[in-house]
Amino acid sequence: MLVGKERSENRFPLIPFIVGPTAVGKTATAIELAKRLEGEIISIDSRQVYRGLSVGTAKPTLRQQKEVPHHLIDVLEPTEQISAGAYREMALERVAEIQSRDKLPVFVGGSGMYVKAVVQGIFDESFTDNRIRNKLKRELRDKGTAPLYNRLLEIDPDLAIKTHINDVKRITRALEIYEITGKPPSEHYEKQVVDPPFPYRIFVLTMERNLLYRRINERVDRMIAEGLVEEVVNLLDTGLRKNLDALLTLGYREVINYLDGECNFNDMVENIKRNTRRYAKRQLTWFRNQLEAEWIKVAEESSVSEVVNNLCQYLQRDNK
Repeated sequence: MLVGKERSENRFPLIPFIVGPTAVGKTATAIELAKRLEGEIISIDSRQVYRGLSVGTAKPTLRQQKEVPHHLIDVLEPTEQISAGAYREMALERVAEIQSRDKLPVFVGGSGMYVKAVVQGIFDESFTDNRIRNKLKRELRDKGTAPLYNRLLEIDPDLAIKTHINDVKRITRALEIYEITGKPPSEHYEKQVVDPPFPYRIFVLTMERNLLYRRINERVDRMIAEGLVEEVVNLLDTGLRKNLDALLTLGYREVINYLDGECNFNDMVENIKRNTRRYAKRQLTWFRNQLEAEWIKVAEESSVSEVVNNLCQYLQRDNK
């Protein structure tokens, strides 16, 4: 294991990224790994950055955050916006800060685009234009997702076929890039110069589909019991509504539909479960096609300790 003497002799070994589909067990694995390697965790989740979105994003509990220091959780208000480029800047700042204390940064999360942004960098034209962004939001509010998705199909079919029609954030961001630069996002990505800022190793946790889907269903039931509906009510009571990016995402969108009378309670729960299973499937496809990584199979009988032993063996081998 990379502990004790071995750890001090190699002050900054490869930085691990623990990624994978929702409910696969990333948080527990990362916490145990960080404990063993004198690490601190950096969340790489596009929604856990927001305050008030806790139950629906499966944020680490306060107890878990006390066990190991966590970063990039609860750093923005839901009304604020963040891009992959902005996330990368914050993440690199945290990496430097953690390493200055002779600790190991451990990234954990399921936001693939953020992982890619951190390890590969952002293309030069990756900036934002609030005027264009607000125009797209108005169009989304007035006409729905389909017209925006159809436009993406026209300008960038390669990206469109990799993007789900309900992935509002990715669709609007792609259209924003196109309107700013006059070029489809895929063209920018092809010309992007890969610039890893540090040595790293990406680990994708995976498991048998039936087991993963059962864990997803159990997690949704747990979220409901822990107050997901009440969390959404509290967010809406502060004046937030459907056109807010953070509330157009998985779990929150379905609860809002329920609160608006568009479905009953049981349908809401089943919709969240179904959409989460579909999302997990898309995550796995994306990781497989977009990231160079070690895939770690987690069996039903596997303990967190056993999974972490496996990760440590890879890291120890690569740091020789």
